[in-house]
Amino acid sequence: MKFKKGLLAIILSIVTLFSVVGMSGCASDVGMDDGVLKIGYTLYPPMNYVDEANNFVGFDTELAEAVCEYLNLKVEFVLIDWDYKVMSLDSKEIDCIWNGMTITEELQEAILITEPYLENRQVIVCQASEVSKYTDQASLLTAKEVIVEAGSAGENTAEKLGVSQQALIKAGAQKDTLLEVKSSKDKVAVIDILMAQVLVGEGSVNEDLAYVDVNFELEQFGIGFRKDDVKTMTAVQEALNALKTDGTFAALQAKYFG
Repeated sequence: MKFKKGLLAIILSIVTLFSVVGMSGCASDVGMDDGVLKIGYTLYPPMNYVDEANNFVGFDTELAEAVCEYLNLKVEFVLIDWDYKVMSLDSKEIDCIWNGMTITEELQEAILITEPYLENRQVIVCQASEVSKYTDQASLLTAKEVIVEAGSAGENTAEKLGVSQQALIKAGAQKDTLLEVKSSKDKVAVIDILMAQVLVGEGSVNEDLAYVDVNFELEQFGIGFRKDDVKTMTAVQEALNALKTDGTFAALQAKYFG
């Protein structure tokens, strides 16, 4: 599954070259005594999803696998409730949150986060016949219901814009918001442009829907760890830096973003 090449003009990788320190190859050196890194995720194309051949794939999926291979770790993907991601991390159900997680001040206070590795922004999704109603950010307030994933950047965007709690409907996952939009002309969703490019519009499974880019502010993705897990976060960051240097990161960008 690839994205339109034009998306690269919007989604920019933040690639900074660092001096990379080689890993020792011992799992305990990166904070994982059992040799397994448990990664919390939700089903979110193109970051983590199941393809037509029933394979678990995605940009973040393959990037995490490459990082774990570099660190000589096994990877275990754990499906979580995104609204309770920090709780899942603190309870040690997972070792990190790696699923297109937008860096916010609130999250930075609660957990450790790597340096940003991708940029994204929110878009409005509506029925294709209703596109003319949504021409700017303020027009979101005219929708009878605004559907967002609970705990997501879409929820934060809608709340910052002033969508009332009565109009704000929270779904369990971003993809679930689209089912709500399909059910009524009075409903819209606020989701990542990354997902909208895959699941909305001509050639997608939701050809009756469309998305409108009204220039919501840019967001940065990072990987989250427990506050006391500096060792693991540092190791993952070093591995990411190495994969940017050796071309692995760029190859995954080309595969998933065109």
